[in-house]
Amino acid sequence: MGECLEDCSIVSKKKSILPFLAIFLPLPLVGQQPYSDEANENILSSEEKRALLESHSEAFLVLNERIRDPFILRGPDDHYYLTGTTAGSHWGDTIGIRLWRSANLIEWQDLGFVWTLYKDGESQGSWHFDQPLRNPDFKNPRAIWAPEVHYMNGTWWLPHCMNIGGHGLLKSLSGKPEGPYEVLPPIQKRLIDAHLYQENGETYYLWQADWFAKMDSEMIGLVEEPRQFPHDGNHPMGYEGVFLLKLEDKYLFVASGRYGYEPTNTYDLYYAVSKNLEGPYGKRRMAIKNAGHGNLFQDQKGRWWSTAFDHEYIHPDNPKRWNVWLVPVDIKVTEDDIVFDVKDPRFRPASEDQAFVEKLAETGIPPEWEGRSPWWRPESD
Repeated sequence: MGECLEDCSIVSKKKSILPFLAIFLPLPLVGQQPYSDEANENILSSEEKRALLESHSEAFLVLNERIRDPFILRGPDDHYYLTGTTAGSHWGDTIGIRLWRSANLIEWQDLGFVWTLYKDGESQGSWHFDQPLRNPDFKNPRAIWAPEVHYMNGTWWLPHCMNIGGHGLLKSLSGKPEGPYEVLPPIQKRLIDAHLYQENGETYYLWQADWFAKMDSEMIGLVEEPRQFPHDGNHPMGYEGVFLLKLEDKYLFVASGRYGYEPTNTYDLYYAVSKNLEGPYGKRRMAIKNAGHGNLFQDQKGRWWSTAFDHEYIHPDNPKRWNVWLVPVDIKVTEDDIVFDVKDPRFRPASEDQAFVEKLAETGIPPEWEGRSPWWRPESD
């Protein structure tokens, strides 16, 4: 599926017309009160967040910042680090990578932009400026998409991609999350969504929805030809947001997508399981509804959460249209499988959702969607 998205300009981060709706928000009607955070029932006090963390039963807004593709890492210092897309082709003022840190998932310290394209990138002769522009009249013809934060080999790494395609790594020169960061040569000058996975001293670089390859020991480049994770069925796992996790003796392969031919117009996480990193992986299933391009992590008490940012439960008038939610999940490893129990029914796949995913495994992508964006819906024409 990654090969089909070579023109990354069509992957408009993410799906549908939401970026344009965010620009053209309606003005308040006469007599209607303008939006305020105080009137947004999703914005919680620290005590309310703490109670929801302890209950591990209901999803909630954890950080009211305008962020897409949120990624949270529990670092070696037992603090949580958060990053994500903070500017796209049509929104955002600073192009770069911004970090937040928290000791408890409740209060977040803004570490600011630890690397910016038009300051750090220019001074470092970054490859980002070699990428040909597709839409020079956009607000941000160059933007940084879907950064992640990882701690490996004694320092911090920021995988990221561009809205015009291309992806690679930034490396902290200080061994601190604040940097400074140096830009490394691009891994690839097309496609999107970079991710890192490491085990037994070997590092794997992943991108798009299912591409992967082993890296050299310095994490500068790839040492083998890229391959795609194989899985059962005729439908792709997703078209972006690849994520890999090992639980006991099994690997969890995750990707994201919003499909216009599915019953609900939701942006979701899908997964498959294998006992081998390279696969083959089993059947494709929906893991978490409304949590597309989220990531899974465990808190300090071992409870599982997924990030989420694009769903109908966000306050419709909030100018920060995308923000960071946490979705509580139980993950059980059985003898032959990994099973998800999503605690909040708003994010739990219904039996109808899973039945449709099973049907797609047989039929594949409907022919009506040939040559169209995956998220296209007939009523949008």
